[in-house]
Amino acid sequence: MKLIKNGVTFWPPDYIVKPVHLLIRDSIIEQVSEKELIPPQGAEVYDLKGKLIVPGFLDCHTHLVQSFGRGIYDNLHLTQWLNAMNYHYNLTEEEIYQATQLACMEVIHSGTTTVAEMATAGEYGEICIQAIADSGLRADVCLAYGDFQEGTNPPPDMNASQVLEAMRNLHKKWHNSHDGRITVRVSPVGLPACTEELMRGSRDLANELGVGIHTHCCEGETETANAYERFNCSEVEALERFGVLGDDCQLVHSIWLTEHDKDIIAEYGASVVTCPSTNTKITDGMPPMPDLYKRGVNITIGCDGESSSGTYDILQEARLVSLLGKVSSMQADMFPAEVVYKMMTSNGKKCIGFDTPVGEIKVGYKADLTVIDYLSAHLIDERRLMSNLIFSATAGDVTATFVDGVPLMWEKRLTRIDEEKVLYNILKTMRKADHILP
Repeated sequence: MKLIKNGVTFWPPDYIVKPVHLLIRDSIIEQVSEKELIPPQGAEVYDLKGKLIVPGFLDCHTHLVQSFGRGIYDNLHLTQWLNAMNYHYNLTEEEIYQATQLACMEVIHSGTTTVAEMATAGEYGEICIQAIADSGLRADVCLAYGDFQEGTNPPPDMNASQVLEAMRNLHKKWHNSHDGRITVRVSPVGLPACTEELMRGSRDLANELGVGIHTHCCEGETETANAYERFNCSEVEALERFGVLGDDCQLVHSIWLTEHDKDIIAEYGASVVTCPSTNTKITDGMPPMPDLYKRGVNITIGCDGESSSGTYDILQEARLVSLLGKVSSMQADMFPAEVVYKMMTSNGKKCIGFDTPVGEIKVGYKADLTVIDYLSAHLIDERRLMSNLIFSATAGDVTATFVDGVPLMWEKRLTRIDEEKVLYNILKTMRKADHILP
């Protein structure tokens, strides 16, 4: 048993800030109370001393292994960036684990409790998954599989049948492993690198396994144009034709959409993951999230990979989602704080399609929780706390992160990772990693 006491939170449905005390049994929230609870005998007690506690954030698209590439491939357009990554970013087994571990540390510090990780396909892809599992995070994982040569990238190693078998094996090995924290999705990397056979097969496999599909969609102008050349229709229209779309489908980026594409996505109930730092930093384009939001599409947020985004701070991403939505629509009331807050929490749960109940502080839900340092100068006071959380807070304000009721970080210190030792070892590795330089 665990008791988390003396916090404040946003109480539904109006997000009014009031006191909260939580009783947790076997990873599940058993009691949520405004009034102080008496700790059961032998319970672990965590005193928040007035800090803000919210549902753990869900990052719905990541490439955690790219952390070693941050600051190396700057000032490149999407296509140039992809070429640089494909030809230069080749890590050893040890480097893959360390790069992923480094990212996991940042994820935990940001208050994120769940990541939807698309690791690099190939010989060492599962090393990344192992590093995530070891960190204590919850994750919906997959590998970035393709069977068609995209642009000047190296040709793929596998055909569609081999890719589908690899996906099946990944699911068999990892799905619901590590006390259910690790789940697996089917992952054709994106239509520019996939054949019709692989896309249709991915839907069949997802249906067979009872899991969803995670894929990139309409990320770049050139890549989107290539779909018209290959299939005589848009990427989204092709995904519809191949049977990929559904309410269990995560479409990442979704930038170069026609009006008809937007209608199709809404019709099928697919979720869209927007990655604003990547989209702006490598000039993917302006994400048309306001149009999708008006159509009722479930929108969530992804930090993507640090080589393209520069950050695993989901609070920074949330702020940028709102600001880009306002300026692109020229509507000041687009994406208010409460809407973006849902994108990081309950929308994320719907997007990933977890049977596991996360994303809310409710009885019966998993105790995946994030604690924000309140009272602090830029978050004061309760009447404006939701707005200040979204528009003023950063990862530096997070003081604790819980998964399954277990603190992965408490009072800003990681509990499962010796941060000082790990950072020292990683720094030595990075200083020698000249082989990833362009």
